[in-house]
Amino acid sequence: MTFAFVGALSVNAAHAADSEDRFQGLIEPIKAEKSLSIGVTLVHLHDDFWKGIAYGIEDEAKRSGVELVQVSVAGAYGNVREQFAQLEALKTLGVDYAVIGAASFNGYDPIFRQLNAAGTKVLAVGIPVNSPNVTFGVGQDETSIGQVLAKEVCQKDPNATVITIPGPAGAEWTRLRYVGFTEEAKKCNGLKVLDGAFRGNVGLSEGMAQASDLLLRNPEAKFIYTPEISLGMGAAQAVRQQKRDVQVVSSSVVREAIPMVKDGRFLGIVSEPGIIMGRLIVQYAIRENEGKEMPSLINDGALPYPYVLTPPELIKPDNVDIHPYHIYEIPPADWSIKAIQ
Repeated sequence: MTFAFVGALSVNAAHAADSEDRFQGLIEPIKAEKSLSIGVTLVHLHDDFWKGIAYGIEDEAKRSGVELVQVSVAGAYGNVREQFAQLEALKTLGVDYAVIGAASFNGYDPIFRQLNAAGTKVLAVGIPVNSPNVTFGVGQDETSIGQVLAKEVCQKDPNATVITIPGPAGAEWTRLRYVGFTEEAKKCNGLKVLDGAFRGNVGLSEGMAQASDLLLRNPEAKFIYTPEISLGMGAAQAVRQQKRDVQVVSSSVVREAIPMVKDGRFLGIVSEPGIIMGRLIVQYAIRENEGKEMPSLINDGALPYPYVLTPPELIKPDNVDIHPYHIYEIPPADWSIKAIQ
């Protein structure tokens, strides 16, 4: 599906973004001095993380004098074929940069080579993709997200048992978060982490179904780990249905999860600043296009391309009311997109 943006940023949100540092000190924004066009294909727009990235790209492009030609969505993790078609369309449109939030870690190298040969550079946003034919990426330290959550569980109860719902198979971000969580948990003497299986997809019903089964089979569990918020919210519903004293840890904030942090159903949620990631991909594209300095770009071989990382921040009851969601991850309520065929 392809989208065009309609409905401008709300007046209050626009004023807030103008009066506050929309990059939280990560970079000094500049305006494009050369003509620059970008097209985007993202995994989906079902949650505020990917909506935030889309909104950040759209708003920053508008502020910076960059032409946003098209935004498409694959629909779900694993929909690689759909993204191939969308990337082909961006190649035909002749955009300068194709920005991808990849539906899978592997399988994109042939189409990326074709894009590069046609003069379109590829940028990765949100999550990593396995190809050296990416010019650069903007994302987050996936391993550290898992580590932060494990540390919080250990601090709360170092002798507890933890159920894990690792998330969909084939997504590198789920693997890295799970590795970060389980490896960090090993440093907490007494903490027992139950091995989970990579399966299914993301989504509330998926999290609820897996958690319901795992809670019945593990009555001693005190915590549930999930790699992202829809699975986490589903797990929290399963906990409530079974009237269990179990807390969930997860990642990526959505509006509906904020009261669940306040009432203790979530021990903690890692903020995933999708809006900032979207803004950064535009700002770094301007710099790359104009041969300007690209601060904080990492080229250490951990990914097959240079990348920039946003730092993790844990949302807990003591900061849930003061975190700047409108800057980090939640788009304005009146911002919307309209599908066009």
